[in-house]
This record gives sequence, C-alpha cells and structure tokens, in this order.
Amino acid sequence: MPVSIADIRCFLEALAAVSVHDSTPDLFFFRDDAQNFPFATIVTHDDPYDNRSWLDREGVFRLNFATDKPTFARLFPRLLSRKELEAATIDYSASDVLFPHPLYGRMRWVSVVAPDLSWPQCQDLLVAAHQLRELRPDSW
Repeated sequence: MPVSIADIRCFLEALAAVSVHDSTPDLFFFRDDAQNFPFATIVTHDDPYDNRSWLDREGVFRLNFATDKPTFARLFPRLLSRKELEAATIDYSASDVLFPHPLYGRMRWVSVVAPDLSWPQCQDLLVAAHQLRELRPDSW
C-alpha cells in the first residue's frame, strides 16, 4: 500500500519541535514555530513555475527535503556541479524514485513522487534533514 500524505505528516510531526504550515493544499514542515525555512515539503499540485512532476494527476504528490553536500553527492554522484545538474535528463514525474528537486536541486533538495518502496530511505533522509536544520540553523 502506498505511503499517504497523512503517513508522512504523522512521521514528521513525531520528530522534535516540528511545526506544520498547512493553510494551503501543500504542507511545509519547519524545525520550530518561527517557520523561517522548511526542512521538508509536500507539494500536491502543479503551478506555472513547477509543473515537471505532473502533480495534477489524481492522488499524486511530491515529497521534498533538504540534504547536506555529502548526502546529495552519495545519492547523485554524477550530478555534483550545476552544469551536470542542468544537463541531466531526469524524469521528474517518475513515482517512487529519488531525484534532485526540479527547481531546488542545486540547493541540494531531493524529491520523490509518491514514495512507496523508497519510504524507508526517505524516513532516514527526513530525519537527517530535520537534524541538519536543528544542528546548523544558519547553513541554508
């Protein structure tokens, strides 16, 4: 059974000091109540500047989260420079596959559409994203 938005939200809210901005269809997860910069997001629809994942399909969403440089390099060893990232052929609509965020990959954000089998790996990466924000709040 695929992982739901509610499953992901429950997992993230169980981490220490997480607050959620949920006044839109998208969800933004912050390390504290200040809500300055999210460490993870769930996007549920396309918009004019971010439509490469085809999120307007029924029941489709994209989980996005921050990583550090070593983690991003481990996940995408052939996409370490901005030039390599821009030249890469990436299917941003593929389900259950980790890929650099369509817009923020150069800032080491990672995305996955409809995580399922990748969910255990996503959980580890989400905990790391939460800790990254916690341990280095000015690193963004």
